[in-house]
Amino acid sequence: MKKRSVIFAACLLFYFNLSAQNLPVKITFKITDSKAKKISVAGSFNNWNPETNPLTKKDSIWKTDIYLDPGYYYYKLVVDSNWIPDPSNDWQINDGGNSFNSIIKAGEPPIPKRKTAAIKLPKQYLPEPILENNPEWIELYYTAWEMAWNKIARGNAKNGFVKFYMDEGFNELVYQWDSNFMAAFGIYANDLFPAIQSLDNFYNKQRDDGYIQRVYWESTGKIANEPTEDEPMVNPPLFAWIELRNYKLTGDKNRLRIVLPVLVKYYSWIEKNMRTKWGNGLYYNTPLGSGMDNTPREGVDKGGYIDMSAQQALAAKCISEIAEIINKDLVQKTFHDKYESLKLTINYNCWNDETKFYYDFKQDGSLSSTKHIGAFWTLTSEVADENKFQELKKHLTNPAEFWRPHLVPTLSGDDPRFDDRGHYWLGSVWAPTNFMVVKGLEEYGDYNLAYQIAENHIKNISEVYYNFKPEENNIAFEERYADDYKTIWECYSSEYKIPATRWDNTFYSRQDFVGWSGLGPIAMLIENIIGINIDVPNNEIIWRINRADKHGIKNLNFGDQKIDLICSPQNDVYEFSINSKTKFSLGIFINDQKFVKEINPGVNIFQVKFR
Repeated sequence: MKKRSVIFAACLLFYFNLSAQNLPVKITFKITDSKAKKISVAGSFNNWNPETNPLTKKDSIWKTDIYLDPGYYYYKLVVDSNWIPDPSNDWQINDGGNSFNSIIKAGEPPIPKRKTAAIKLPKQYLPEPILENNPEWIELYYTAWEMAWNKIARGNAKNGFVKFYMDEGFNELVYQWDSNFMAAFGIYANDLFPAIQSLDNFYNKQRDDGYIQRVYWESTGKIANEPTEDEPMVNPPLFAWIELRNYKLTGDKNRLRIVLPVLVKYYSWIEKNMRTKWGNGLYYNTPLGSGMDNTPREGVDKGGYIDMSAQQALAAKCISEIAEIINKDLVQKTFHDKYESLKLTINYNCWNDETKFYYDFKQDGSLSSTKHIGAFWTLTSEVADENKFQELKKHLTNPAEFWRPHLVPTLSGDDPRFDDRGHYWLGSVWAPTNFMVVKGLEEYGDYNLAYQIAENHIKNISEVYYNFKPEENNIAFEERYADDYKTIWECYSSEYKIPATRWDNTFYSRQDFVGWSGLGPIAMLIENIIGINIDVPNNEIIWRINRADKHGIKNLNFGDQKIDLICSPQNDVYEFSINSKTKFSLGIFINDQKFVKEINPGVNIFQVKFR
């Protein structure tokens, strides 16, 4: 805000009846400013909407009264469109950027309660993992499902959302990027969870020009803000990737026919509106739009984000594959060509041949020097060739960079801004980026490294879940539940067995965040720890044996049936028990050796001996 010769005297006056502490509390905001034309207050009590609570002026004094339920609230004053912390209130906290939010305490806040569903989760319908030597991971698995169950939300006529959808529980918005990753694990219980259906909330809001916003208000179904060139309000374009995953796990080809036009239009909007003028065909985003809020990107602006560019390449690749599956030859060829072209663009503009890493492209034509996890989207999208993959793998497995005690931090450990407490995206470990790295390694056939990362991630989540006891003053006010804090967190420190700090680097990140943090305890547990990979369209299951204990899974959805797969290793002999209603092909990998078994209807018991 421009300097002005005024005195700010914002007074917070609290009026409440001590004998009725649950009644709304009257809070008066009072500001002296003779030159301001418009002043309002925006905060967590009004969804940060500067239009909801304007202040009225009398002489040079601006004032408004707000009635709030007892609790803690964050806010800013909005003076002629300038957002500032309240200069008369010393109680402030970093807002995740270069400013601060003011904090108020209204009345005597009650102890908050964790969100729970009205109906108990029917666990008997879930896939039932078996890990003889890790029963603690089994409990964590079911806990993750329970947390996701507690957050299932209902659509209504006002917001226009689907009847039921998976909600991340972060705030009063639904998030595109969160919804994609929740669907990635929710598919495993798609008879209980509205996993892929949750994406329809976004498809149903698509504009005629193809635009889909990254967030919508759950109350009204409206967009959070109108898109602009500087803030297009777009998240990573991952819909096609998740739809292809859903097809592989369910065989639902009809859904591909329905969503393909949506995916094509969305891709085209991004192609038209978010290709950079400076990066020779790369794509830009914004820090919040990228989903990696405070990742260092100095000088990048609209130059070209390596993650956004690789994600758009992934979208083109998956759209081409979807089109091929449903025999849309022209779309298949068009998007294959787009993918190949963007692949060349990324490799030409973003690869540094001296450091052997992919970087963001700055507006001045140079490359950023920040090594962040977004570069590994080039593996998931298969943009990197084999040589570049091997170089990226060196960075990934370097203890000075990404190979930390808890894998994989979002910022390289040798970056001077790396924070061992996490500080959101300045070195925390996040479930969606870990899932992305693991899937990328699998694309290049490195299942062993993928297993190591998945195992490390689940082990660390588990140890924090069972052993971590936080001090309450390190927990955000709205989550001070006064219980044992046995929970799954939004993100984790890569250095210590603790949750990461959030954007303000003061409080820990959110609790019960399943949400996408269910990717490790559910999806990676099934696909990497147990080693089961389903391919319904090809009537095939690949099982990579990584363990020496009895392990497997029962009640697993496979097409129109539920199957049981159990392995009981005994030295170099592996006994398998497979129960299925239909025939399918089972490919078993142990120590890089492959054995193929045709499974017949009924109980199949057999032994395999590997060297």
